[in-house]
Amino acid sequence: MSQYQRKTPQKSDCSIEKTLNVIAGKWNPAILSGLLKSNLRLKDMEEGLPEATKRALTQQLKEMLDDGIIQKQDFDEYPKRTEYSLTNLGKQLAPVFNELTKFGDKL
Repeated sequence: MSQYQRKTPQKSDCSIEKTLNVIAGKWNPAILSGLLKSNLRLKDMEEGLPEATKRALTQQLKEMLDDGIIQKQDFDEYPKRTEYSLTNLGKQLAPVFNELTKFGDKL
């Protein structure tokens, strides 16, 4: 399964479209919601999202890493431990997610 490719180019002058492109994705909102609460390991995400495949989660994590929204930290210990957390840019999504939550609660 290949990565989704846009059929039309993203508009560089539309900030809303750029934001939605970063937070959209089947599992991105759930991943970001969890990371807004605490740092998470892939195992934690798999347990919290049992419907998501490991491959889907790792693909979306890679995309968010590339976008600079999240960061990955590998710990030098045995067994190996890797945690994901929000970058400063990613933390700026907190008010956006708070407003989306308020709106969703009204539906």
